[in-house]
Amino acid sequence: ESAWRMLLRLFKEALMEPELCYVLDAILFLYGIVLTILYCRLKVSSRPAVEAGLSMENQEMYETLEPKSS
Repeated sequence: ESAWRMLLRLFKEALMEPELCYVLDAILFLYGIVLTILYCRLKVSSRPAVEAGLSMENQEMYETLEPKSS
């Protein structure tokens, strides 16, 4: 258990250094931008396929259900 406490103390000391916090903030900021761009690209590229799937051409409003023969 003392190894965990020592490791935790090292992490606390490392996070107290402002330079390390700035680097971590920059990494998280870039990660957020990349995820946002990928999400927007996915939404824009999948929109025509979704709209094509929602068209009512050549589709009946209701399907007739046939009873199962036992």
